[in-house]
Amino acid sequence: MVDFGDKFERSEYHFLKYNSGQSNNFGNLLEYNVEAIRKIKRCTKCLLPETFPFIEFDDEGVCDHCRNHTPSEVLSSLDELRRLIEPYRRNDGSHDCIVPFSGGRDSTYALHIVKKELGLNPIAFTYDWGMATDLAYRNAEKVCKKLGVENVIVKADIVQKRKNIKRNIEAWLRNPQLGMIPLFMAGDKWFFYYCNKLKKQRGIKLNLWGMNKLENTDFKTGFAGIKPNFAKKTIYSLSKIEQLKLFGFVGGNILKSPGYINSSIFDSLGSFAARYIAPKKDYFHLFDYYQWNEMELENLLNNEYDWERATDIKSSWRIGDGTASFYNYIYYTVAGFSEFDTFRSNQIREGMITRDEALKMIEEENMPRYESLRWYMDTVGLDFEKVIRVVNAIPKLYRL
Repeated sequence: MVDFGDKFERSEYHFLKYNSGQSNNFGNLLEYNVEAIRKIKRCTKCLLPETFPFIEFDDEGVCDHCRNHTPSEVLSSLDELRRLIEPYRRNDGSHDCIVPFSGGRDSTYALHIVKKELGLNPIAFTYDWGMATDLAYRNAEKVCKKLGVENVIVKADIVQKRKNIKRNIEAWLRNPQLGMIPLFMAGDKWFFYYCNKLKKQRGIKLNLWGMNKLENTDFKTGFAGIKPNFAKKTIYSLSKIEQLKLFGFVGGNILKSPGYINSSIFDSLGSFAARYIAPKKDYFHLFDYYQWNEMELENLLNNEYDWERATDIKSSWRIGDGTASFYNYIYYTVAGFSEFDTFRSNQIREGMITRDEALKMIEEENMPRYESLRWYMDTVGLDFEKVIRVVNAIPKLYRL
């Protein structure tokens, strides 16, 4: 069941609108303080800057993230994963697993391996909470059609979800705190709930996730006062104490900006429970058993699936997520780094790329994505100029 609705028409409209001469003045509002950001002190081994929450450097300028890093080991091999999933395999042609599928590059990579290498008959499960881009839908259609995989799409009340996002951003603009930014994305965590519901409906037990440890972003909770836990088992895990601290930080900011008390509260609480509290069983992380390889991934996207790329960024990462361009713009403008810095730093620690290569990559990847930002503001119903001016006025954590 694949429902693409009016997304293709909307995409063409936005493409024409954003590339018209009328858009130039709005684009000029965007900051890109690359010269000042180059002067920020960074780890001499990775790229993490001194503006990173709770970071500490030793006498040689190496950060505590590098000092506490243990290179990831693929637990075994794909043969080991085959052994573990064998009890779930069905030989009658019916579906035997669910692969959460955002339409992004890692979930595409995972779906391909599950179908082609493991020989399972998966359902690709997508939760559309209103921020999936047109690009994600088109790429998802290509991949599922080529693989012959059913794509079950659960659509939220998208109008309400977007209203919730708008209200939370408007509240945030009155008291912009970096630690509150994840609230913009809270509504998508119902993904976990509906995935489990689909498992029950279809009588399927097995989940195979394409989560990538390189995507670990401790700074998001770090800005909310949560110190990094170098021993955590999964990239999204929080201890009970950390969860309480996070609640305390969020609660304090809600009191400072009562606009957060809106229709999104129950949605956000349910989302938090689905992500952190609800039990998770009968699932494996594919990339614990299969070495994630960016070159292999890019070749797969280009040669196997003719993946469509974004027009405002070279990277294939996060282009299916309509929110990413906005929150990364905020982090980079205010703190001098974004998700790209942490991702490339994790690759450096794993020996996948050199520090010099990564430095060149992040300068390009952190450039403001005007087209995506305009799509986001228009889709949510925000005034582009007002929002960007507020973001640009937030005191920087570095010297201009």
